[in-house]
Amino acid sequence: MTDIDRRRAPRIPVSVYLEQHVEGQSHRCFTSDLSLTGLYMERPISSFVRHSAKVQLEIPIPDGQGEPVWATGEVVYDCFNALFHGTAVRFEAMGDRDRQRLSAFLTNQGEGIASAAA
Repeated sequence: MTDIDRRRAPRIPVSVYLEQHVEGQSHRCFTSDLSLTGLYMERPISSFVRHSAKVQLEIPIPDGQGEPVWATGEVVYDCFNALFHGTAVRFEAMGDRDRQRLSAFLTNQGEGIASAAA
């Protein structure tokens, strides 16, 4: 099964810093791909140990609203290298308004990628 086969929505390449809230602590992360159903993020290796697979994400998207998109998710994959801790998260809950904003942002980003490739 390929990555595309197991995902419910296509991931769009982005460059967005976000806040991951876990067990009362906030961690700044960088996401390199994002979809309506999840994302992949990285952060520098630290002594942080997550005891739960549940995370809350605060995702600032540049859509002029000035408010972040909030999502609750479940960690479905972790990987580590010498410098970074990578995490894939599947969204479990998101408000309707935030889902609409994220959808519009991703559509806009996807169109920009298609235009650049043409």
